Amino acid sequence: MRPEVLVLGAGPAGSVLARRLACSGVRVALLGAAQRPGLEGVSDRSRALLAEENIESGASLLQGPFIRRGRWGGRLVQGREWLVERASLAQALRERAVSAGVEERPIAVTQVTQEAGAWRVSTRSGETLRAPLLVEARGRRGPARRGSLLLAVSQRYRRRAGVAGETRIESADFGWCWWVERDEDLWVQVVARPGRHRPFGWAAAAARQIPELARALNGATPVGEPSACAAHARYGLDRRGGVAPDATLRAWRVGDAAVALDPLSGQGIYQALKSARLVATAILSALDGGDAGLAERFVIERHEEDFYRGVRVAAEFYRQNAAQGEFWVQTARAYETLGRLQRRPGASERGIERRPTLIDGRIVEREVIVSGAHPRGVLQVAGVPLAELVRHLEANAGATPKSAARSLGRPDRAVAAAMHWLDQAGSSPSKGASENYPGG
Repeated sequence: MRPEVLVLGAGPAGSVLARRLACSGVRVALLGAAQRPGLEGVSDRSRALLAEENIESGASLLQGPFIRRGRWGGRLVQGREWLVERASLAQALRERAVSAGVEERPIAVTQVTQEAGAWRVSTRSGETLRAPLLVEARGRRGPARRGSLLLAVSQRYRRRAGVAGETRIESADFGWCWWVERDEDLWVQVVARPGRHRPFGWAAAAARQIPELARALNGATPVGEPSACAAHARYGLDRRGGVAPDATLRAWRVGDAAVALDPLSGQGIYQALKSARLVATAILSALDGGDAGLAERFVIERHEEDFYRGVRVAAEFYRQNAAQGEFWVQTARAYETLGRLQRRPGASERGIERRPTLIDGRIVEREVIVSGAHPRGVLQVAGVPLAELVRHLEANAGATPKSAARSLGRPDRAVAAAMHWLDQAGSSPSKGASENYPGG
């Protein structure tokens, strides 16, 4: 089989994207080695996406829910999350991709070049593969825009006795930690900035400040070696989605290769699955005859929005612990500065613009309403095209939902809902246009 798409990286993002392409009849080769082990917390929204990939709750892969407790910003916090073992999840998603027809190559990539209108990928085994499309899913690599360098250092422990199962989040003056207590198993992850302590000593340093962590570690024995990985927010800087000098060749980014969020503002699994679905949709649109450049722009705008939203959320979470020390102040400030780099529409720029939009599986350009709250634009509300409605309201002073509905050929209630939305978004050209909206 000669592949049409080469996916570099067999983690969750790469495997999900490969499976979705294969299910639509695309020939895909998936290249990548084993994933690093470790536990990760999974939210309800992440669990819902996993269920769509046939990873169901209650199975051995996804356990929970577990109660998460802790203190943040001087107050008690509580929530719930599910737990998944990263390497096992990656393997399960990889197996689902293979069952869908993906050709698996569980070997490392050594070189990527362009050759005669195709991507040429060499592997550690000496094998060479070629394809017109390439997807980079190998995580954080290449040029990037990012916040202050943060590391997540993790270690598994074994204890003589344990609890039924809970997770906890706490902060120290140099960073924050998340840990899992489950029977005799203990998993501790500390996120901090290198410099003050040696990273593999962070758990002990945090335990000296956090009594609950000291209790959990009492009598615990390390199992295996600690692991470390980057934990700061990062956005791949190739604004054209990886377009090669040969404009007919496109390399797409997915998962952490595109957008990696600080763990405080977004879960890696959720972002990986969301990114995989987004890029798969764009590639299928292009392969189906759609405008590849427009599909690329569609992906970039959504990845950028995810990144900058995550940066702003992270800044707020770090700012909440500013009283604990300089680490928190500096990290919050770095994210706040990074968040200001995003250009968002100002009040004078609000209005109608042509933007890439997904309609019936194809990415096409349509008129949308753009505002500060909706920088990518909104196409319709309740099935009513907003740009068409705004033009009607501009041309007909004093228009009511009923008169607009007659003109647009839409149901009265749908047009009333759309007019109400425009008022709430500050995008309505007529004041009081939603007065007749039921419940408005």
